[in-house]
Amino acid sequence: MIAESAVLSIVILTEDSGKDGRATVEALVRRMLQLVVPGFGSHRVHFVPRDPREEEAMRGNIWKTDGKNPQEHERRVRLLRYLARKLSLPDTFVLFHIDGDRTWSERHTSENTAKFERLVRAALPLVVDRGRANRPKAKAGAEANTDPPPLRLEHLLLICPFRSIEAWLYQNLRAAIDICDREHRGSHVIELQAWEERRAELDELPAPEKAVCLGKAFNLELATRGFPAREADEVKKSFTESMDRLRGCTELCHALERTRDWTPPPSTS
Repeated sequence: MIAESAVLSIVILTEDSGKDGRATVEALVRRMLQLVVPGFGSHRVHFVPRDPREEEAMRGNIWKTDGKNPQEHERRVRLLRYLARKLSLPDTFVLFHIDGDRTWSERHTSENTAKFERLVRAALPLVVDRGRANRPKAKAGAEANTDPPPLRLEHLLLICPFRSIEAWLYQNLRAAIDICDREHRGSHVIELQAWEERRAELDELPAPEKAVCLGKAFNLELATRGFPAREADEVKKSFTESMDRLRGCTELCHALERTRDWTPPPSTS
């Protein structure tokens, strides 16, 4: 149930199928939104609960397949219809997380970002048009069907780390060093400390999750233990690119601004 004081809704879709995948992305998004509008009222933002059935196409990269497998096709169509429904709602924004699967310097070769534009963003208007064409016609003498609400494609925002989300998470070097000490007897502390002066190198690692002992096991902790969003933004690579998409969405910025204008009603007790 959406709280009565909610100003906007955020839908998060992620290709990460790990048990902490969605929670990790949501934690990062919360930090990113604080950079978009510092001090926004997070209690007035409704993060839409995940819908496993509608998200099936996000698993195993089905979202980017355009083959003939009937089951995969049905899942992808269901995902697109879900996106179309959410993007027709006012003050609702969809954040679509995929990894670039390339280093930042090779981002222009990313198959994932190209397929997102072609198979998701460009396909959504066609899905809406088919839905309109398939709507039953009003019976003679009955009131004509009203037009469906517009598709707000500008509310579909890509969140895309290069090469992978660990390149962002490892920016939380203080927490990473602490975890390395705690869990692995400091086996990669020297490497982690070196990155404090060379944060930009993280976006250029071919496999960030294999570079140090942390792997993927502590992603949620790295996202929730004081993730340094401002420092990650100052690197001016893939985190900044995704931040710029959020900052460039005027309606998202205005909605976040409105979360700061609300005051609770006076107590009647």
